[in-house]
Amino acid sequence: MSLVVPDYSRQELKFVTHEVNYPIIIKWLKISKTNFKREYENRLVNNIYFDSHEYEAFKSNIYGNSSRLKIRLRWYGLDLLKNNYRLEIKFKRNIFGWKEKFTIKNLVLDDNWKLIIENIKKSLPLNIKLLFEKNQSPILINQYEREYFKSFNKKLRLTIDKNQKVYDQRFSEYPNMSKKSFFHNHIVVEFKFEKNFRNLINECISSFPLRLSRNSKYINSFRSVTGI
Repeated sequence: MSLVVPDYSRQELKFVTHEVNYPIIIKWLKISKTNFKREYENRLVNNIYFDSHEYEAFKSNIYGNSSRLKIRLRWYGLDLLKNNYRLEIKFKRNIFGWKEKFTIKNLVLDDNWKLIIENIKKSLPLNIKLLFEKNQSPILINQYEREYFKSFNKKLRLTIDKNQKVYDQRFSEYPNMSKKSFFHNHIVVEFKFEKNFRNLINECISSFPLRLSRNSKYINSFRSVTGI
């Protein structure tokens, strides 16, 4: 994959807080000069995170490598049999990030992992298939409820993720969606914007009631299932 940052890359600013502060966030959204409005209805987001046998994606994030990636399979809602699955590769180059998405056809998540992985690869172009084969170990599934907001000028997006759950997959022959790992019930707020709108976001978050924090759902979930 190219190391060139594409024009459609974006930045994300993340804020993490305890669930008791949810009303404070909603109140700020109502009075913010940026005038955020709900973009569409809440959705249940599910992700299977894949990594190499040596956990290279985890290590790259922990070490703060300027160039790194994460691979996940994403779908929405509770139905595992009738869903639109897509493989997402999240690239990060310094402060900029972007995603490549690939629709996965004829996938059944009640198969064993070997069959699931083989079916995923059938839907991928050759270069992405080779990349996936280096990072095809299923590590964990995380799940959360997401709320979506967009600014009145359409240039800033904000999401709120809550009710997070994590399921360890490392030692399961089949996807484990029943035995949860312990996970702190935090809320994650993300501001998302194109790289040309940094001035707008600075003005917006100047009144935001939470402190900026470094956060990765994969890293936090990985630590939850491994105890690292």
